[in-house]
Amino acid sequence: MRFSTKHLGLLVILLTGACEATHREIGAPAARSDKFADVQSGPRVRITSPLTNDAVAPGEGVEGTGSLTRGSGFAIIIETVTDGDNVPAIESTNIRNTTLLGQTNPNFPGLTVTIDENLITPDGAIIPRNTNLANLFNTLGTDDSPGDGVTIWIGWHVLESLPADVNNFTITASVRDADGHVGTDVVKVKVDRHRSSGQALTPAPTAINGDGVDDADGPEVTLVAPRTPSSLAVGTSTAPSFLFFQVSAVDRTGAGIGVNENGDGVTSPVGLIRDGGQFAVAGANRNFPGLSLSFDVDFRRANGVIVPAGQNLGPAFDIAGSTLDHRGNGRVTTNAAWVAGGSFILPAGKTSVTVTARVTDNAGKTGSASHTLDISPVPTGQQLTPQP
Repeated sequence: MRFSTKHLGLLVILLTGACEATHREIGAPAARSDKFADVQSGPRVRITSPLTNDAVAPGEGVEGTGSLTRGSGFAIIIETVTDGDNVPAIESTNIRNTTLLGQTNPNFPGLTVTIDENLITPDGAIIPRNTNLANLFNTLGTDDSPGDGVTIWIGWHVLESLPADVNNFTITASVRDADGHVGTDVVKVKVDRHRSSGQALTPAPTAINGDGVDDADGPEVTLVAPRTPSSLAVGTSTAPSFLFFQVSAVDRTGAGIGVNENGDGVTSPVGLIRDGGQFAVAGANRNFPGLSLSFDVDFRRANGVIVPAGQNLGPAFDIAGSTLDHRGNGRVTTNAAWVAGGSFILPAGKTSVTVTARVTDNAGKTGSASHTLDISPVPTGQQLTPQP
């Protein structure tokens, strides 16, 4: 079930850029020299956030001034299931490089992501419609799919705003493999002009008093990533797992799920929601206190600190974004994502890892989802994909 490049030596991670405000010097993308072929084989691409008919807030930024903390505030997350050992990628907790906007992302060169409307950057510049946005993505992780391939995940928290005349837009994501085969997915998204920004879709974070037990009227929680079925690369003390997690939570009753989508006031740079200082007190992520994610084994963080089995890893999450649900029921969906930049510690004889995600709303109601993942024979995340 495995294939050769999964057994390559470790790659060197080049962390490029930071999640920060986009520079004002932005050009339109260069003309494409070829066209994507319509083929049956190749990568299978799926945009898992937002979904078609989801609605996003427009954001408060306008051309010339923008808004760093009051943008549209949704998350774009893309899943790519490869057809073999032919989609180069560098797993990392930071694949972002705004200076290369419109160009190929060197961490995932086969990726192209476009929006068919202009975007207003946090400092008021215009990103022209149909620019390749691949270099704005924050994180990239993988899990080990059955068969001769893997699943590659990428995530981006959208700090940008949408112009006043935009009421809907289309996101197109394509991935080209080394053989020239292309997989594509398209979602059509609405803009809700009754909400000013992504921050306005959810209440400010507050202390949560839930009991951790699922409630029938608690949030509708889905553990979208890792893919099911799939296996995880355990990682080592020096080389991470780079497993990708996406937790989706629908506010089923309208009680509110407190989220600070851009991390302002807690996390630097703005746009991320990491709250690593909370591990010392076994606390919740102050940007998303209702979120909990735990394993049934210990987890070694990148700094070497061991997080015991069952302890909340919510403070490690990278990004979060919110939309109005595609079913038109007025409910808010929040998606949060994390790339595990550490390793799993398996007791002797342990052959799987169970992941549990819980979300508690402001009424103290809880929903959860769990996956049990097998262990990949490939030890580290970087060995799951070939180097670009």
